[in-house]
Amino acid sequence: MIRFNNNKRSILSKSLIFLSDLIRKLFGGDRLQRITGAIINISREISQKKKGKITVLDFGCGSMNVSRKLNKHSFIKQIVGIDIFYFKFKSKKIQYIQSDKFFKANNTRFDLVIAIDVLHHIGIDQAPKILRKLSKISNNIIIKDHFEHGFFSRHLLRFVDFYANYAYGVNIPKKYFDYKSWNKTVKKSVLKEVKLIKNFQQHDGLFNLILNRKHHFISILKNVKF
Repeated sequence: MIRFNNNKRSILSKSLIFLSDLIRKLFGGDRLQRITGAIINISREISQKKKGKITVLDFGCGSMNVSRKLNKHSFIKQIVGIDIFYFKFKSKKIQYIQSDKFFKANNTRFDLVIAIDVLHHIGIDQAPKILRKLSKISNNIIIKDHFEHGFFSRHLLRFVDFYANYAYGVNIPKKYFDYKSWNKTVKKSVLKEVKLIKNFQQHDGLFNLILNRKHHFISILKNVKF
C-alpha cells in the first residue's frame, strides 16, 4: 500500500519508481506479465462459469497496473481499486477509491477479489481477518503472495521487498507466510482453497536467480457459503 506524504516525497518517489522499473525490465524483474497473465486466465474462467461479464475488486491496488491490463479484456464489466494513498485515475470501467474504511462504507458485492502481494504487508496475523472481510463481498478471491523457507529466505524476501517498495513508502514485513502459516490462515478465514499454485515463476533472468519460483504462490479461494 502506497503512501505519498507530500509533494517532495511524491517527486522523489516517482523518480525512484521509474529507476526501479527500468532496472527490473533490464534484468528480468518485470513481475506484471506473468502475474497478470495468471489473473486474466482465472478471471476468464469465472466469467465463463457466470456466463457474463464480471466485476472485480483490486484490493491494495497500488498504481493499478494489473487492473489496467485486466480491463482490456471483454469479459470485464467493471474494476474497483482500493488503497490508502492518493492516486489520480480516471476511466469509464475502472474506479479508484482512496480509503482504509472501505469495508465499513461499502456494501457492494463483486464477482472476484484480487489481492496481489498485499497480505504480508498488512501482517500475517491480520490476514485471516482481512480474508473474512473479503469473503463477505465476493465468492471468489485470488491471492498472490510469498512463501519463506527459513531465516535466509525470509531476509532475502525482506531485501527484495525493500528494493521494490522503498519508493512507495510501504512498510517491510518482519515475516512471510510458510506452508504451515498459510494453511492456518485459510482455515481461520473460513474460505475453501480450491487451488494452490506453488512455485509460481514471477521473474526471469537475474531476478529469478535471486528470488526464484519457490518464493511465490497463487491461491484461489472460494466462499463456500454462497
